[in-house]
Amino acid sequence: MLRSEQTIISDGVKCLTEKLGIVETELFIFAVRKDSFDYTEWRRDYFENAYKSGNGTQLESFLDSATEHFPQESFGLD
Repeated sequence: MLRSEQTIISDGVKCLTEKLGIVETELFIFAVRKDSFDYTEWRRDYFENAYKSGNGTQLESFLDSATEHFPQESFGLD
Protein backbone atom coordinates (compact mmCIF):
# COMPACT_ATOMS: atom_id res chain seq x y z
CA MET A 1 0.00 0.00 0.00
CA LEU A 2 1.32 3.42 -0.93
CA ARG A 3 1.76 6.03 1.73
CA SER A 4 0.09 9.41 1.40
CA GLU A 5 1.91 12.27 -0.30
CA GLN A 6 1.88 14.25 2.95
CA THR A 7 3.51 11.36 4.84
CA ILE A 8 6.22 11.02 2.20
CA ILE A 9 6.91 14.77 2.26
CA SER A 10 7.03 14.77 6.05
CA ASP A 11 9.44 11.83 6.13
CA GLY A 12 11.59 13.43 3.40
CA VAL A 13 11.89 16.72 5.26
CA LYS A 14 12.69 14.81 8.45
CA CYS A 15 15.50 12.92 6.66
CA LEU A 16 16.88 16.11 5.15
CA THR A 17 16.76 17.92 8.48
CA GLU A 18 18.50 15.07 10.30
CA LYS A 19 21.26 14.92 7.69
CA LEU A 20 21.64 18.60 6.73
CA GLY A 21 20.16 20.57 9.60
CA ILE A 22 17.38 23.12 9.29
CA VAL A 23 19.31 25.84 7.45
CA GLU A 24 20.81 23.56 4.78
CA THR A 25 17.46 21.80 4.34
CA GLU A 26 15.87 25.17 3.58
CA LEU A 27 18.70 25.99 1.16
CA PHE A 28 18.25 22.63 -0.55
CA ILE A 29 14.49 23.10 -0.93
CA PHE A 30 15.01 26.64 -2.23
CA ALA A 31 17.58 25.45 -4.80
CA VAL A 32 15.30 22.67 -6.02
CA ARG A 33 12.31 24.99 -6.38
CA LYS A 34 14.07 27.94 -8.03
CA ASP A 35 15.50 25.98 -10.96
CA SER A 36 12.42 23.90 -11.84
CA PHE A 37 14.44 20.91 -10.69
CA ASP A 38 13.89 17.75 -12.75
CA TYR A 39 14.69 14.86 -10.43
CA THR A 40 14.53 12.25 -13.18
CA GLU A 41 17.10 14.11 -15.28
CA TRP A 42 19.29 14.77 -12.24
CA ARG A 43 19.18 11.12 -11.18
CA ARG A 44 20.12 9.94 -14.68
CA ASP A 45 23.05 12.39 -14.87
CA TYR A 46 24.16 11.65 -11.31
CA PHE A 47 24.36 7.89 -11.80
CA GLU A 48 25.94 8.14 -15.25
CA ASN A 49 28.64 10.41 -13.82
CA ALA A 50 29.09 8.25 -10.72
CA TYR A 51 29.63 5.19 -12.88
CA LYS A 52 32.04 6.98 -15.24
CA SER A 53 34.06 8.39 -12.32
CA GLY A 54 34.83 4.95 -10.93
CA ASN A 55 32.03 4.78 -8.37
CA GLY A 56 30.34 1.92 -10.21
CA THR A 57 30.38 -0.18 -7.07
CA GLN A 58 28.21 2.40 -5.31
CA LEU A 59 25.79 2.39 -8.23
CA GLU A 60 25.63 -1.39 -8.33
CA SER A 61 25.00 -1.49 -4.58
CA PHE A 62 22.21 1.07 -4.97
CA LEU A 63 20.60 -0.91 -7.79
CA ASP A 64 20.84 -4.16 -5.84
CA SER A 65 19.13 -2.52 -2.89
CA ALA A 66 16.45 -0.96 -5.11
CA THR A 67 15.63 -4.25 -6.82
CA GLU A 68 15.35 -5.96 -3.43
CA HIS A 69 12.70 -3.42 -2.40
CA PHE A 70 11.00 -3.19 -5.80
CA PRO A 71 11.55 -6.54 -7.54
CA GLN A 72 8.89 -5.83 -10.19
CA GLU A 73 10.80 -2.81 -11.53
CA SER A 74 13.54 -3.06 -14.14
CA PHE A 75 14.98 0.45 -13.57
CA GLY A 76 15.71 0.66 -17.30
CA LEU A 77 18.42 -1.98 -17.11
CA ASP A 78 16.84 -4.58 -19.38
